[in-house]
Amino acid sequence: MELVWYERMDDFLEVTLTYLERDEALNNLMLGVALTVAAGGGLYDELKMVTVREGEATLAAGLQTVPANLMLYIVPGAPELEVLRFLAEGLCAAGVKLPGVIGPQGTAARFASLWSNLIGCGVELDMPLRVYELRSVQSGLVGEGMLRIAGDGDLDWIIQAISSFEQDAAIDESPDPERVGKLARRLVGRQGLYLWEHEGRVVSMAAKTRPTRHGIALNYVYTPGELRGRGYATSCVAALCQELLGEGYEFCTLFADLRNPTSNGVYLRVGFKPIGDFASYRFTGENR
Repeated sequence: MELVWYERMDDFLEVTLTYLERDEALNNLMLGVALTVAAGGGLYDELKMVTVREGEATLAAGLQTVPANLMLYIVPGAPELEVLRFLAEGLCAAGVKLPGVIGPQGTAARFASLWSNLIGCGVELDMPLRVYELRSVQSGLVGEGMLRIAGDGDLDWIIQAISSFEQDAAIDESPDPERVGKLARRLVGRQGLYLWEHEGRVVSMAAKTRPTRHGIALNYVYTPGELRGRGYATSCVAALCQELLGEGYEFCTLFADLRNPTSNGVYLRVGFKPIGDFASYRFTGENR
């Protein structure tokens, strides 16, 4: 086996795209990020792209949008533990620093254990995740109101909503206002954020992201706490999925935190079906 590093996303995709597209919906995270970067749409200061190869065959891939978690993909049928150990040792030898890892549940857990033992750091389950796919929207779910693309005039609401979303999801207990502001302006600027309005008031949001050849993902699904339980998120997600399918996408995907039964219930009602479980692990301590 050998570890191969890439400087250009096009080169990384040349050896991974065929594998990732074999299960386009399940692999939407790494695949969508890679395709977005290749198309010039990713605003990342630093990328780390690596594969484990044996001869002409690709066995695994790793992608990190520094300083985010390492995304993992193992080719089905590859000797997973052996490949993960080789990858972890190679990353360690290269001096790579990882805040965490995300990937299919078992794969991420095994890599996290290997990395923890290798580096001497702690490891914690950050978030158990379920991957959902939708190909048709259940009828009769869109309530009174309207879906619209967010604009500059909505930024104050969006910034507060993103901050609250990150706190509620335990992503960041104290979101940095400057970072959140930049994120909000980027979402609005690329016309990727949608708002649900009821009686002239913004009550919920959802974003589209990471388009692939046949599908597109949703994220930042959020309704302020005082407005929950009224069907706004259901209407927002259902209407957005209808619009995206109407644009020609064959499916929509998203990740849901398994610790939040309410959001999982919303997605199931709209028509999403579970297709796999992922996990995000966080490395702790000075040696991570």
